[in-house]
Amino acid sequence: MVGLAELAFHSSPPRLDEARKNLARAADAKPTAAAAERADYLMIWLEDSADVNETKVIELAKRFLEQHETSPFAPEVRMKLAEIYYRHQDFANAQTQFEILAQHDPDSPLGEKALFFAAESAMSSMGEHSLDRAIVVFDQVVRLNGELRWAARNEQAVIERKLGKPRDALVLYEEVLKSDAGSSEKREALCGKGDIFFEVGGSDPDNYQRAIEIYDQLASDQNAPIHWRNQALFKKALCLEKKGDRASALATFYNVLEDEARPDRRREVFWYYKAGFNAARLLEDDSKWESAAAIYEKLAAAGGSRSEEAKARLNHLRLEHFLWTD
Repeated sequence: MVGLAELAFHSSPPRLDEARKNLARAADAKPTAAAAERADYLMIWLEDSADVNETKVIELAKRFLEQHETSPFAPEVRMKLAEIYYRHQDFANAQTQFEILAQHDPDSPLGEKALFFAAESAMSSMGEHSLDRAIVVFDQVVRLNGELRWAARNEQAVIERKLGKPRDALVLYEEVLKSDAGSSEKREALCGKGDIFFEVGGSDPDNYQRAIEIYDQLASDQNAPIHWRNQALFKKALCLEKKGDRASALATFYNVLEDEARPDRRREVFWYYKAGFNAARLLEDDSKWESAAAIYEKLAAAGGSRSEEAKARLNHLRLEHFLWTD
C-alpha cells in the first residue's frame, strides 16, 4: 500500500505549495510510524529543492536524525546536513557530521566520501591542530583503497606544503604519479610538484628550470582540459620572469591569450585573465603603453569576471598617456 506521504509526489512535477499541503495533510491523518518517517524524509528534500531557506533544511534534517536515528534514510539525511554546513563554511559542524556518518556506515557508498570531506572540513578549519587531524583522516581514506585514495594523497601533499614541508609533499606527489591514479589526480600531482620547485626556487635557481620542465609536460597534455594548459603556461611564464627572461615570459603569457581566441577552444577565464594582466604589467614596466592598452582592451572585451577591472585600467592608461584615438 502506498503511504500517505507519497501522495505529495504523485503529480509530476509537483508544485511546491501543493506538495507541502499534501505532506501536512498526511501528518494530520495520523499515519503509521513508517509513513511518518517517510513524510519527514520527503519534507527535507522538498524544502531543499525549493533552494530558498537552507536553515529550514538544517532544522528538518537535525529533527529527522533525532527522531529516526536508525532509519535507513539517516545516512543520506546526515550527508545532506553535512554538505549544507560545509557549503556555509561551518566546517566544525560539517566535520562532526561527516565523521559520524563515516563511523556509523564505513562500508556504505557514502562512507568513503564522508571520510574524505571530514578531512576537507578539518583542512579548511581554523582549529589549532586541524591540519594534523586532516592528515590523519586523509590517511584513513587512503587505507580504504577506494576511488578517493589518490585525491586524498594529493590533499595530504597540499597540507605538507602549508606546514612548510616541501620534501614530504614531493614524496606524496611522486607516489601519486607512479601509481594507477586517474588522469585528473596525476595532473594535480604534476602541477603540485612544479609548484613546489617554483616556491623553493630562490634557494637554487635551477629549481625554476625544473618547474618549467614540469609545467611544459603538463601544458603538452593534449587530453587535458584547457584550464590545466593555461595554468601550466601561466606558471611557466612566472618562472621565466624569475629567471630574468622577461621576453620569453611575455611570449608565454601571450600563448594563453592567443590560444583562447581559437574557435575550437572552450573559454577558460581564470588563468586567461591572470596571464593577460601579467602580460600588460610587463609591457607597462617597459613603457610600452599602446601594447599594454591592447591587452587591457582584449581583457575588457572578454566579458568575464575581471572585465570591469580591465576597462578601468585601460581608461587610466589612456588618460595618463594620451592614448585616445578618433
